[in-house]
Formats: sequence, structure tokens, C-alpha cells
Amino acid sequence: MAQTSAQKCYICTEKNGVFYCYECQHALCAVCRERHDKVPALSGHTIADINVIDLSNVQNDKTRCITHDKEYQFYCVKCSDLICVKCVTSSHKGHSFSDISEIVSEKRKTAQTALQKLKCKIEVISSVEDTVGVKHLEKLQYDSQKVITDIESTFKELHLFTKSKEDIKKTEVEDNERIQQESIELFLKTTGIIHDRYAQVVTALQNILCEKHDVTFYKLYRDIDNDITFLDDIPKEPMLPSVPSLDKTMFYTEILEYIQSKTENRDVDVKEAKLNAESTENRRLQIVIIDMESKYAKKERENESLTKEIKVLQEREESQDHTTPDTSDDSICMTCANCSDYSYMYSHAIYCEGCGEHMGNRVNMM
Repeated sequence: MAQTSAQKCYICTEKNGVFYCYECQHALCAVCRERHDKVPALSGHTIADINVIDLSNVQNDKTRCITHDKEYQFYCVKCSDLICVKCVTSSHKGHSFSDISEIVSEKRKTAQTALQKLKCKIEVISSVEDTVGVKHLEKLQYDSQKVITDIESTFKELHLFTKSKEDIKKTEVEDNERIQQESIELFLKTTGIIHDRYAQVVTALQNILCEKHDVTFYKLYRDIDNDITFLDDIPKEPMLPSVPSLDKTMFYTEILEYIQSKTENRDVDVKEAKLNAESTENRRLQIVIIDMESKYAKKERENESLTKEIKVLQEREESQDHTTPDTSDDSICMTCANCSDYSYMYSHAIYCEGCGEHMGNRVNMM
């Protein structure tokens, strides 16, 4: 570890130190280092480049015995500790010891082995970091997005199913409304026609009631009376329109069955198509039934009207059979100059049966 502040050489005190002697605990310049190595007593000292060591560690008396303030000379095998020459004869007396270089050489090998193992572990850690930082994150993001897509797809399918059911239910109600509205409009139209007929007869009656001439009144009333006979009965108010309510139980059941079919991996498309077909068929049948009911009611009204007409015709025919004029010599058949109708005279006065015009007296005709 390089030093930020240069130390002067301890010997010459002029040049900056470029080496460091652990035993002397001084910085040395290159020249003084050569002088230092030539001294036999200093030949065994450890010299290192001052730029690659941490002086804060080597200058804090860690290289000297804290008890006797002497340099460490030996290694106590029993205590696993460095000792000085005084320790050998005092606190470590009788202990086996070895040279420091031997234990340091062993420890250097151990440290080198540990260094290689730690480097391998660092590579493993780096690999784990890369794997977790890349592969795991990518997998997490991919799987999360896949599940989100699956959730969206599932809810979309469910929404489409419920939306289709909603459309079907709405269509059923709208079809029912259309059919019943047509039936109501037909009833109102028929009732309007009947109302107009009644109004016409009422107007005609009001008009003939103003007629002062009895015969004319009678003739007119007889025609109106026939019209009254042919008038339709007052139509009965039909039943209130019925709108089928939503069967919520069935609706929820269909949704639950759909969900259940998904969990059981069944063929939903076939089932849904079948349900749609059945629902469509049901709607068609309902429309047919309502249409047939409407036609049946119309036929019933037509039959009633025809029955009345037949009855009136039968009564008219019977009436004509009983009132056929006698064409004997006592009667005179004449043609009205006003309306060209034929009339028979049974009394002295002759009046046209068609328009009521006076045609003369029997005496004049004789």
C-alpha cells in the first residue's frame, strides 16, 4: 500500500526512502540500502519496497514483544505465539519452539491455499450474482408477465361469455317486446276500425232522427239497423303484456358451469355452441308460439265476425221469404222513375220501397 507522504532515509536523512527494513523499522534510500546489506549483523533483515507496504501496520510495535520490548526471535509451538529471547527463559520456559521462518513458510503456504480457495469462491459468488441478477430477474419478469397475460386472457374469456349471455338475454326481451308491441298495435288498429264503424252508425242515426217524414225515416233506419246488426262486439281488453323476468339462478348456474368446464379442461366451445343453439332455438320457438297465438286470436275474431254475418244473412233470407209481395191481380207492380226500383201497390197509395217516392194512387192506375 503506497504512502501519501514520503519518508526520508534514516541514515543519510537527505534522500527519500524507497525501502523499508522491518527489523530496523527505518526507511532507506537505494544507496544506504546497499550499505545496510554490507553490515554482517544486518544481513538477515527483511527489506521491502516502501511503496507496497502499509507503514501504519509495521510501525506500531507489532514486530516486538509487548512484554519485554524485544524483537520476536522464535515461535512457541505449545502456545502458537511469537516470542522473544527473554520469553524463552521466562513465561515460555520449557516449551518447544521453532524458528519463525519455518512457521511463516508453513503459514504462507496455508495462506496461498486459502487465497486460491477464496478466489474460487469469489468466482462462484460472481457467477451466482450474475445468475441471480440476470437469469433470475429475467425468469421472474417473464413468468410474472406470463401469469398476468393468463389472468387477462381468462378474465377476457369470462367477460366474453357473460357478455354473450347478456346479449342473448337482451335479445330475448327485445324480441318479446317487438312481438307484443305488434300484437298491441294490431289490436289498436282493429279497435280503431270498429270505433270508426260505430261512429259512422251513430252519425247516421243522429242524421235520420232529424228526418220529419215517417216513411223516409223508416227506410233509412232499416238500412242503418242492418249496419248495427253487422257491428262487431266491443273488443275485450287483452291481457297486460308480460315480460319474462331474468332467471338469475339459471344465469349464475350457466356461469358456474362455464367456469367448472374450464377447470376440468372440457371442450367449452362445443358446450357454448350447444347452449347458444338451444337458446336460439328457444327464442325461435317462443317467437313462433307468440306469432301463432296472435294469428289464432285474429282467426277467432274473423270467425266470430263471419258467424254474425251468416246469422244476419239467414235472418234476412227468412224475412224476405215471409214478406214476398203478392203478384195476383189485386196488386200492381210499378217501376220508380226516381230510383228504378220495383214496387207493388196493395192499397190506394203507391210509394217506392227503395227511395220512398210517391208513385201515384190505385184509382189513377185502374
